[in-house]
Amino acid sequence: MKRRFEATTDEYERLSGRLAGHMEVEWQRLGALLTSELADAVRARYAALVRSAMAGIAWGVVAHLLTAALDAMRNPDLTPSGIRADPAGAAALLRTASWFGHTAATTTAEQAASPSRSDPDWTAFITALEAVVAPTCPSTDDQPRHRAQAHEC
Repeated sequence: MKRRFEATTDEYERLSGRLAGHMEVEWQRLGALLTSELADAVRARYAALVRSAMAGIAWGVVAHLLTAALDAMRNPDLTPSGIRADPAGAAALLRTASWFGHTAATTTAEQAASPSRSDPDWTAFITALEAVVAPTCPSTDDQPRHRAQAHEC
């Protein structure tokens, strides 16, 4: 069980670092959209970015919680003789390790729902961006452009 906790901790640390790196680049890149023409559109994009950045932070918190759980499980002597020598102490540390694991699982579940909260923001951003960009795109007919074609302008 401890090995699985260690592997999971490593994975959440990697995930947190990778997401933080991507978000750092995105914070810098989005600065280019802070123009008067795009000011209304960019708020929704920043809202989605904030959620992604917060998810990265949460994954780091999960890694810390799992590390604390591991530390709590390593401290007591869980051999039969160790438990007989200090049953209350062993139980207290295992309860605490369990709490760390539960809190990590809860945080993971909350973050798993988070990406879907950004969908309306992405839709609002794309719609607002198209409203600004579409009038400047040449069109050969009066048909509305599809989102997939909007990048061609």
